[in-house]
Amino acid sequence: MAEGKGRVCVTGGTGFLGSWIIKRLLEDGYAVNTTIRSDPEGKRDVRFLTNLAGASEKLKIFNADLSEPESFGPAVEGCVGIFHTATPIDFALNEAEEVVTKRTIDGALGILRACVNSKTVKRVVYTSSASTVSFSGAEVNDQVDESVWSDVDFLRRVKPFGWSYAVSKVLAEKAALQFGAQNGLDVVTLIPPFVVGRFVCPKLPDSVHRALLLLFGKKEEIGVIRYHMVHVDDVARAHIFLLEHPNPNGRYNCSPFIVPIEEISRLLSAKYPEYQIPSVDEVKEIKGAKLPHLISKKLVDAGFEFKYSVEDMFEDAIECCKEKEGKGRVCVTGGTGFIGSWIIKRLLEDGYTVNTTIRSDPDGKRDVSFLRNLPGASRKLKIFNADLSKPESFSEAIEGCVGVLHTATPIDLEVKEAEETVTKRSIDGALGILKACLNSKTVKRVVYTSSASAVYWQAKEEDVMDESYWSDDNLLRSLKPFAWSYSISKTLAERAVLDFGQLHGLDVVTLIPTFVVGPFICPKLPGSVYTSLAFLFGQKNPFGASRIHMVHVDDVARAHIFLLEHPNPKGRYNCSPFIATVEEIAQLLSDKYPEFQIPTLDEVKKINGPKLPHLTSKKLVDSGFQFKYSIEEMFEDAIECCKEKGHL
Repeated sequence: MAEGKGRVCVTGGTGFLGSWIIKRLLEDGYAVNTTIRSDPEGKRDVRFLTNLAGASEKLKIFNADLSEPESFGPAVEGCVGIFHTATPIDFALNEAEEVVTKRTIDGALGILRACVNSKTVKRVVYTSSASTVSFSGAEVNDQVDESVWSDVDFLRRVKPFGWSYAVSKVLAEKAALQFGAQNGLDVVTLIPPFVVGRFVCPKLPDSVHRALLLLFGKKEEIGVIRYHMVHVDDVARAHIFLLEHPNPNGRYNCSPFIVPIEEISRLLSAKYPEYQIPSVDEVKEIKGAKLPHLISKKLVDAGFEFKYSVEDMFEDAIECCKEKEGKGRVCVTGGTGFIGSWIIKRLLEDGYTVNTTIRSDPDGKRDVSFLRNLPGASRKLKIFNADLSKPESFSEAIEGCVGVLHTATPIDLEVKEAEETVTKRSIDGALGILKACLNSKTVKRVVYTSSASAVYWQAKEEDVMDESYWSDDNLLRSLKPFAWSYSISKTLAERAVLDFGQLHGLDVVTLIPTFVVGPFICPKLPGSVYTSLAFLFGQKNPFGASRIHMVHVDDVARAHIFLLEHPNPKGRYNCSPFIATVEEIAQLLSDKYPEFQIPTLDEVKKINGPKLPHLTSKKLVDSGFQFKYSIEEMFEDAIECCKEKGHL
């Protein structure tokens, strides 16, 4: 294999900075070894590295861990240079500072020993941090060069945010430089500040997230009023510059800009008016640290040229976030359900990134592989545990989303719980989700999945009903028809979400599907599909009605997305293209599937039951939506899917 400019090793290759350095090195003609933490179960997806241009020929991936420094030996062997970017990051202080610091130092020194033993490594570029120069004591410096070191005792005493990380980086950088001097190993360190820009790793990097807090609507999380910043590509280029420089020495700051929070507000407001960026006056009220400017004169005097402006940093970061989100990130509640799972499938196909919620599964017995195996799911689907009994549990899944499709609902058709309990859980859960949407500052619209049962239970029989009709909950309590408790909960929850949206200025629309039929990806046979095919399963009176309103599951999913994307939807939307009598259904199935014993028309005509009204979908169609599937296709798709899954 041609080594090009030589083989180098990048530790921490799955990180924001490490992965971008790998990308740059491959483009520049290097062969690259990189290390990632051991993954015994093979669950870590590293395709974002292996799919890089040139990676198939020139990238090798090794397992290594800073807790076992000797594990880096194979990755270092045969390399001419090392970029040591891997570092433990524990801002939440889950481990004692001494433990983190020891692992950081031992890992760095273990890698340096492997370099000495290799006999091939000519230079090590160690990635330090601005936190190693920014905390020099109680007196705040406006500017700092490489002669300044953060005061470890000061950090341990004052304990600012990230203090444990800062201590570990200070002591590890000092140890690396000292080891190099004592052992004749060429070690230089690069000190980047806040790194912003594009990223190839799948996870949103913390520094990019923090740089864009104003855009994410999280002003309250900002703890800094002046940032030192650098573009990720300039940091990668600076690493390679120091590797290739004939005679670098010691430490190098890598920070071209110091940017006040007011300037960030002005820049984002002017460039991205579609986002609600706090005004300059609002951000002036923020209290926080005024970080020093890291003077990069030494790096520039050595011949390095910074390439990117502040505007470039933010534009690249935002465009990358948009690209990785596709059409944006949306949340689907109730993702394991018939409708919820099909909506997820559709959203992924349409270019969305999806968060979905499932009920908590402490034993880990629920199989959600049918979701994880959807095309695009490995990159664009995140699954969260949440429960309508604990509405606050949905907040994490909703954070950062532009839209929410709320399909989750308690279903208790056999009335095992008191109606009041089910209704309260439905309403509290729905309103809790809407409150999380308000708090997110990013959600633009909520599409709530209602039910035909929220429309047609009226004292007066009507042949056709539009969205102005509401089921009478008192009538339902009096008559107690099949699923009456569910019908009440859906009616009152839909009213509650529409009222909440109007009261709080949240864009809420509701979709009212009827009998949903068609294929399914969930492992369990959906109740509505079973009922629609009950003639095939030997049931004589499956529907409890003599006329049924129906819709294909894919049309329901498409209608949800249509309302999410519509410029100005309002209120309720029926979603029901067909009304069919039980005779018509029996005739269709008999003609198409003679191998099944379908009841004869004479038998079917004896079926007694309510004649359900046609829920006219004129409002939805007039808005521009087009139903795609015929009634024949509904049944064909459902039956073929049941055959494939072994239900028929």
